[in-house]
Amino acid sequence: MAEWHELVKAGKFAEAEPLLIAETDQMDQYGENTVTRAEFYEDWGDNLSPADQAVEKYHEALRGWQIYASWSTSGGEGTARMMDVNRVLAKIEHLKGQ
Repeated sequence: MAEWHELVKAGKFAEAEPLLIAETDQMDQYGENTVTRAEFYEDWGDNLSPADQAVEKYHEALRGWQIYASWSTSGGEGTARMMDVNRVLAKIEHLKGQ
């Protein structure tokens, strides 16, 4: 069975998703699994059309980025992590405006 990373490289996000979830469904002490999932869904959204399908994946990514940002322990760290949240929000707004 192919690893999810290989499937993503081949553009097979739907096939990669269950493998990604299984691999990242452990305790997330430092946020690595949350970031991995957020990046995965954002990349998937970047590779989708029509816009409705992309927006759905961007919302999944947004949830992950928002959770990760909420774990910030300082203002500077929170500001930096909000860049990911704001980037995905901008993608959603752009697609909804089309």
